[in-house]
Amino acid sequence: MPLPYLSKRTLFLIFGYLAAFVVACLGSYFYFSAKKVFVKKTPLPVSYDYPAATPSAKTINVLLLGHGGEGHSGGSLMDSIILASVDTEGKKAALISIPRDLYLSLPTDFDNTTNHKINEAYAIGVDKIMFPNKKPEFKGESGGWSLIKYAVGVVTGFSPDYFIAVDFGGFQKAIDLLGGVEVDVPKTYDDYFYPIKGKENETCGLSPEKITEFHQLYSGFELEKQFDCRYEHIHFDKGRVEMDGETALKYTRSRHGDGDFGRSGRQFAVLQAIEKKVSALKIIETGGAVFDQLTETIRTDIGASQIKTLLDLLGNRQDYKIVSIHLSEENVLRSSKGAGGAYILIPLAGLNDFSQVKGFIGQSLSE
Repeated sequence: MPLPYLSKRTLFLIFGYLAAFVVACLGSYFYFSAKKVFVKKTPLPVSYDYPAATPSAKTINVLLLGHGGEGHSGGSLMDSIILASVDTEGKKAALISIPRDLYLSLPTDFDNTTNHKINEAYAIGVDKIMFPNKKPEFKGESGGWSLIKYAVGVVTGFSPDYFIAVDFGGFQKAIDLLGGVEVDVPKTYDDYFYPIKGKENETCGLSPEKITEFHQLYSGFELEKQFDCRYEHIHFDKGRVEMDGETALKYTRSRHGDGDFGRSGRQFAVLQAIEKKVSALKIIETGGAVFDQLTETIRTDIGASQIKTLLDLLGNRQDYKIVSIHLSEENVLRSSKGAGGAYILIPLAGLNDFSQVKGFIGQSLSE
């Protein structure tokens, strides 16, 4: 479906300038995070008096989202959630990685809330059947994006000004049209449980009684592992790897090799590879089928009139210090079980108490 609220000229500006800035920052982010240079791990006291977020004309908060898109299981669920908070005056870009399994209250029935994983927020917004009584601002496609922006604001204390969402499933065709891309794989990678499309409901020769027993004994990934015929082993060697669209999609969507944080890094490595190929071939300047396909993979609420202002505020991306903040069980979160025994993450301070999370972010930004 074509991008509904941006002209191709506007997308040209976003992809050619703003996205290049963000991708460059993210490249530094994952490089330094992998080396554990900026990642903060020490938990803060629950009583830490965190500074309230006070966005100004000098700070830009952009929510960066990655999802599988149409035709893929869970395509409306977010695979990666990163808040980029750019202090244009202090020349510091903070990239806050939020795990998709983080559990919190969302306004699903007007003022009434129910607990969900944060990666479900957009899907809840667009779902008219299961969640028909949401507030108007959280209904439909635009409402779905507003709901996940709201959720990120609750967690971090930073209200996103804008979002940029990438449909990684849609990139498969674009990459094939580009003739493939060369991706820098930072380390050898294996996932022994990558889902095979079309085999989601295979019984793997198990009897109905055995399947019922497994559903009673296991949940989440442990349940998935009982049906090994539904999955394949994917492997990537360290170094520069030439990938076609299908291979790149597997690399970006793989869930079990290195967790949410690693998947975010892999997704943006592919974005960097696409940006390099697009720049080398001058795709944006010349247009054509590849450019048309790229327009179908990106959603944003950054309007044409806001582009020049943002670019002027951002300035030279090389002037920025990149600070990565990865919310995880190594600092301010702990694992728990949600409805049906599903794996979830909640704050150390308790369900829906994000005071320590905000304090952790505030302290990290002050250093």
